Amino acid sequence: MLYLISVLSDFSSFIIVFTVSRKLADLHFGSSYLGMIGAGLSFSSGMGAILGGSLSSRYDGRIVFLTGVSLVVASGLLCAQLMPGTMIFLPAYWLLGLGLGLLYPPLIGWLNQDEDAHAQRSNISRRLIFFCISWNLGMMAGQLLGGRLYEQGIAWTIGTGLGAACLNLLMAVVAVTLVRPIQPVIIVGDPVPPAKVKMANTFKRLGWIANLGGVFGGAMVIHLLPDLMVSLGIPAKSHGGLLAGWRCVIIASYLVMYGLTFWHYRFGVSIASQVLGALGLMVIALAETKSMFFLGLALQGQLIGFNYYSGLFYSTSGSKQEGRALAAGIHEATLAIGMSLGTIAGGWLGSVAGPRAPYWMSAGFILFLIAVQITARQRWETDRSENESI
Repeated sequence: MLYLISVLSDFSSFIIVFTVSRKLADLHFGSSYLGMIGAGLSFSSGMGAILGGSLSSRYDGRIVFLTGVSLVVASGLLCAQLMPGTMIFLPAYWLLGLGLGLLYPPLIGWLNQDEDAHAQRSNISRRLIFFCISWNLGMMAGQLLGGRLYEQGIAWTIGTGLGAACLNLLMAVVAVTLVRPIQPVIIVGDPVPPAKVKMANTFKRLGWIANLGGVFGGAMVIHLLPDLMVSLGIPAKSHGGLLAGWRCVIIASYLVMYGLTFWHYRFGVSIASQVLGALGLMVIALAETKSMFFLGLALQGQLIGFNYYSGLFYSTSGSKQEGRALAAGIHEATLAIGMSLGTIAGGWLGSVAGPRAPYWMSAGFILFLIAVQITARQRWETDRSENESI
């Protein structure tokens, strides 16, 4: 049931996100405004994730979870009544991000409940892959259906999202009666070697840095690409199809990472994925045709998939049972912070230098963060060696 809730949460949310961003682009609000509302949505999601993770690790996460699901419904109700582009619409729209941020940390904590991350890593991975596929299917369906219903009017798209959100709330009420507060797991067998725990913590922190760069560009695809699509005359149906294809690549990345272990604790694999992601953003900046856009989105999408799945994997492996909701909250918050920075900086640059400029900037930001990760890893490895020698 938790997986189905993940599907409905992202479906109901991102059909609204697609509709709002595309409508504002059609009304010629411009990149700066699209960046501002996208940044607000991402920032509210980040704050919700930090708050949701912190409260779930200290108190009953079921209340936090229900609050988040309820806020998504409230946002849908308000968005259905208000006109996109008005000042009063903004807090109603941003409430959507707050709701998503609150509901996911306790949900991720429940999915990984009662497992020792080091002794039962295959079980952790199985739950992670189901979760990752679930919410991505929801987002993909929301973007694809949003593109197809958009021509019928925004009442159809937002109404569909609201209906899904209400169904999700009913399922959430049932789900909280079946889960229990997260308790520390009792580890049977030999204790986990401290070196393995420290390595997991190192890759967990490196993953947080990588997330900033990956979603910096991903946010532009979600919130700013409508401006470029409209300027090139690409219809909403094709726009939604491109985003759905982008999500298919992300899901395929999850499946590859689930089936293979070559990427486990391999820093070079992470760097290669980030370089390909930067290349994809450059392709988007140059694209003129739908096929070229898809190539760029595919290269960027594999980075989103790699960063998200590996980040959750290392957050789980590097955290105790009772701290997983908080670790998940921090993981989700780094995504939201990266999206906020990407949309606000990209929106400003797009209004000054044109709708293609943000993607060049995003590619450069990823390359900069690669250098940051290399430096940070060297420092952390040096500190670990010094501590072990004492």
